[in-house]
Amino acid sequence: MPGLHIALCTDGIFPHAMGGMQRHSRLLAEHLACMEGVTLTVFHPHPVGQFAAASGIREVQVPGVDVRRFYLAELWRCSARMARAVQAAKAQPNGPEVIFSQGFSIWKNIRRFGQRLVVHPHGLEMFQGLTRRERMLGLPFRLLVRHLARRSAAVVSLGGKLTGILQRQVQGSGAQVLVLPNAVEVPAQPPAYPAKDGPLRLVFVGRFAFNKGIDVLMDVAVRLAAEGLEGAVQFQLAGSGPLLESYRAKGLPPNVQLLGRVDDAALARLYAECHALVLPTRFEGMPTVVLEAMAQARPVFVSDVGAAAELVTSGVNGYLLPPGDAGALYQAVRRFMAESQDQRRMMGLAGHEIAARRFAWPVVARQHLDALLALRDAANAKVDPQAKAAL
Repeated sequence: MPGLHIALCTDGIFPHAMGGMQRHSRLLAEHLACMEGVTLTVFHPHPVGQFAAASGIREVQVPGVDVRRFYLAELWRCSARMARAVQAAKAQPNGPEVIFSQGFSIWKNIRRFGQRLVVHPHGLEMFQGLTRRERMLGLPFRLLVRHLARRSAAVVSLGGKLTGILQRQVQGSGAQVLVLPNAVEVPAQPPAYPAKDGPLRLVFVGRFAFNKGIDVLMDVAVRLAAEGLEGAVQFQLAGSGPLLESYRAKGLPPNVQLLGRVDDAALARLYAECHALVLPTRFEGMPTVVLEAMAQARPVFVSDVGAAAELVTSGVNGYLLPPGDAGALYQAVRRFMAESQDQRRMMGLAGHEIAARRFAWPVVARQHLDALLALRDAANAKVDPQAKAAL
């Protein structure tokens, strides 16, 4: 395979910075660096040394966003620093040939990288606001995504409904929309499904915010409790956020337990002990928690939003539901209660197989590399405008 030098630009590396994009940056870098012929330079705001020396990953520290200042202006200033650092690296012998930009890392001076730049905006939450206030707050970021997408060679969609959003942004610009999903570490052997030695344990993992549909889950819990079924199904909710204390303050149905924020070890135990994941979200990208549950061979209840339909097929590895519909979630839970333990286990195994075949990190990293090689080859086939001017 011909060699390829990739510049990966990000606003943070997990666990030094928390978040789905920051975790994605770490795992994508580590898996790309393992591939034959790949040279990788990661531009990030942390001290150099975020990756093991044996990985061969080169690191360049670029001062990040000052959270005390106006965010959009800080993004602009940070992107200017990022552009200078990438340009300096490109000017070196055997410098980066393509740039993969997470979020808004590359913005100022974007045109100098356009033919060799891929922008990954991730979940596109700014296009999915539910209230007028959310839509107004999201407007500058929608305009920014459109600006970046139209000036890059390609923009990444996680799939599903997100692809149509991005296709509308790049229409007429010549930029491609690449469908590259999120990924997860998948154990080679599916973990054992828990025995039915008590109530069904349904787990929610996520931020306690309105868009996650916790009110929908609570409505179902209240209805089941009113029917005398609180001993048959227990809901365990893990996470923190603006609504957590309000739920604690107003009291909970007897079949709901709030766990607060959990670390990775506690989350692993939750997946191991639960019978299914429930995510009644109102909007989403491609939910990492759904991929994690599938990797652990657990069925999933999830709303049909974002790229969720790429992950879950009703009756195969879970239930794909209308967003915000407590009645539909209730009916799905009752169907799940009626399934035999072996049927539930088979649903979990189906999810594990899908995750291993389509969403394991080695598979998805390979897709990223193939896309970046194609981009490099297409850029090389075009005459560089500066070279043309020199003729």
